Formats: sequence, structure tokens, C-alpha cells
Amino acid sequence: MAQSLAVGDQAPNFDLTSTEDVVLMLRDECVRTAVVLYFFDSAEGDRVRDDLLSLARHWDTLAAADTRILGVSRAKVPALKALQKELHLPFPLLEDDRGFATAYGMAEAEEEVVPASVLAAVDRYQALLLLEPVDDSVEAAMPQVLKVVKALPSPTASLPRKVVNGLVDRWVN
Repeated sequence: MAQSLAVGDQAPNFDLTSTEDVVLMLRDECVRTAVVLYFFDSAEGDRVRDDLLSLARHWDTLAAADTRILGVSRAKVPALKALQKELHLPFPLLEDDRGFATAYGMAEAEEEVVPASVLAAVDRYQALLLLEPVDDSVEAAMPQVLKVVKALPSPTASLPRKVVNGLVDRWVN
């Protein structure tokens, strides 16, 4: 079993093939935006479909909070592409072919132990904001997810005022 993570810990990085036919790395995604990660075991099952549809319904709200969604599964890319197309998901699904999900608390592939899915939120510095098993549904966890990502400061909050003003000046003029 992987060492347990807690809120505030550094989120383990991964590099996984996505349904967009590229390799996505968590550290590259976090630089630009916060990331909500949904780890699930299989591309089959009504619960996973309901959870993915719930994430899709909240996609606009999360995007407005500068947050990206990534679904991570042990399923193969062709099955994930079919699922993404069937559900019309606006976010990529990634194939976890090397077991990165175990670092986030998912059971090993051969174990029949819950949790069957895990929801995590990671900030722009790759620190865990939220990490919890999805016992009920993603929909039930969304108020907490939205709360933590909306509480994040603006990506430009740490920049000196002079730099921000210069960027605004260039954008306006």
C-alpha cells in the first residue's frame, strides 16, 4: 500500500496518456490552473458514469474558477475514448497504466477493497487541497470541491503590482 497522503501534502506527479492522444503531466497542468482529479477503476458501471456526468455538469463552474478536470482510470485509452464520446465529456480521461492512483488512496487493481473512486483537488503549487474517497457520489462532494477551488487566490496574486499593471496595459492597448 502506498504511503497515505493528507491535505497540504505535495500531490504525487504522474505522466499519463490521455484521450486527447497526448501525455499529460500533473506538474504541467498545475502551473496554469488548479486541477480536480477523479480516480476511478473501470469505464463500466452506472456509478462511474453518474460521477463523470456530474463533473461534466460542473465543468463551466470549475472553469470559471480556473480549475481543470482530469479523469484517471485503469481502463485502456480506447475504452476511455468510447466513454468520453458516449457521455460527451468536455475533459480528458487518462489511462493509469502504471498505478499512480494507488498513491492517492485507490486500492490495488487486484484488491476488492473500497474506495472504488477517489476525488482530489490540487492547487497551482501541486499541493493537495482535497483528497477523499467517493463513498456516496461526486455530486455530494461537489460543494466541498467548489469551496476549496473558489477560495484559491488569483494566479496573478503573487505577482508585483508593477508586473500586473504592465500586463494589463499591454492587454488593453
